[in-house]
Amino acid sequence: MHRRSGERCGGLLIDLPQNPEAKKGADMLKLEPVSVEPFWLDILPGVRIQFRPVSVAAMLIARGAAGEALKAGGEQATIEAGAAFTRSLAQTGIIAWEGIGNAKGKPVDPDKAAIDQLLELWPAFDAIDRLYVGPALTRLDEKNV
Repeated sequence: MHRRSGERCGGLLIDLPQNPEAKKGADMLKLEPVSVEPFWLDILPGVRIQFRPVSVAAMLIARGAAGEALKAGGEQATIEAGAAFTRSLAQTGIIAWEGIGNAKGKPVDPDKAAIDQLLELWPAFDAIDRLYVGPALTRLDEKNV
């Protein structure tokens, strides 16, 4: 079934070009191979973290974590939900890191407890949110402009 521009479909507004031939391919969702290769990000001076790309499964798990925080309620529920979302993606995405150690300066592996400790440091949380989570949320928009 074809839709007309401005018509609603399942709650979404369909915005199709008036003359499809004039802008052939311009308003098209571009399917490209999804990278599955891990990549490194410089999070803070002297700290590099290797991440796996955000998958659909990881995104759904993160949404679930945010939903649980919202269900718990409270004055800070939306803030807690955002933190839970970022924390979940970091826990599923972080593979390795350099420049992170325990109180004695001995390198530690990125297990769940260590990742949680790292995320309690605002500069690290903020950098992971901006450099890893944010781009995953906007990737579709940027590739399809």
